[in-house]
Amino acid sequence: MQAVIIKILGTYLNVVNRFSKKIGGKHAFLIFCYPFSVKLKPVQQKFIDTSEQSSYDFNGKKIAVFKWGNGPETILCLHGWQSQSYRWKRYIEKLDKERYTILAVDAPGHGLSEGKILYIPLYAKLLEGLMKTYSPKYILAHSMGAFTSLVLFYEKSDLSPQKMALLGTPGEVSEFVEEYSSILGLSDKVVANLQQYFESNLGTTAEYFSAAKFATKQVADGLIIHDKEDKDAPYNHALNMHKNWSNSKLHTTEGLGHKLRSIEVVEEIVRFFD
Repeated sequence: MQAVIIKILGTYLNVVNRFSKKIGGKHAFLIFCYPFSVKLKPVQQKFIDTSEQSSYDFNGKKIAVFKWGNGPETILCLHGWQSQSYRWKRYIEKLDKERYTILAVDAPGHGLSEGKILYIPLYAKLLEGLMKTYSPKYILAHSMGAFTSLVLFYEKSDLSPQKMALLGTPGEVSEFVEEYSSILGLSDKVVANLQQYFESNLGTTAEYFSAAKFATKQVADGLIIHDKEDKDAPYNHALNMHKNWSNSKLHTTEGLGHKLRSIEVVEEIVRFFD
């Protein structure tokens, strides 16, 4: 079924971009930013229900916020694309609830949050508001959430937390565009229209978004965790980030892939925050 949907979307974009540059570029962008809704499984919902739940207003949409613990030091957890706050279960269970207040949010269009689309500048704007509202001392983020953290604190270092633990951080948004184009079999015309729409509506090009570049202006103490066999975010990006981030530590794993599901990783992050 997924292969059929991909083929239909690719065909649609290739056709519509022949007739309208503006509409074609917009639709290519919206599909690029559209996460497929995934309903929580009963076991996931059961864990989420152990939290104190609230919502954060963001552009008129309700963003789900989950809280565990009541400690004086706040940790803010940011998930990646097609994920949600349940991914932090093992971390939340391991962290000291008397020392930490642990906040996890579902990004727009994910989990229990409202919204239809998600892209890096939108996620960064949400993070900016969360930093000002909750003043977390630490950031724990995976994939797109990690990349978003680098973007915001590169542009607004005054909002930076004291420490950041970033897992499986992607390297370049331009690589996302290339993969998206390849999977859907998009023509060069579609890609050109997408890039033009991106630039005219976001005020910058996809090439602007580079983890290696963003790492140069990070002021937080950083822990970069990355797997050598990560197929979604190649390991070389972690090496470049670490090289450019003066006060960072690189923890390398093997065989865990992009999701980095391991008690080894959990314990490394607990030690880093402690």
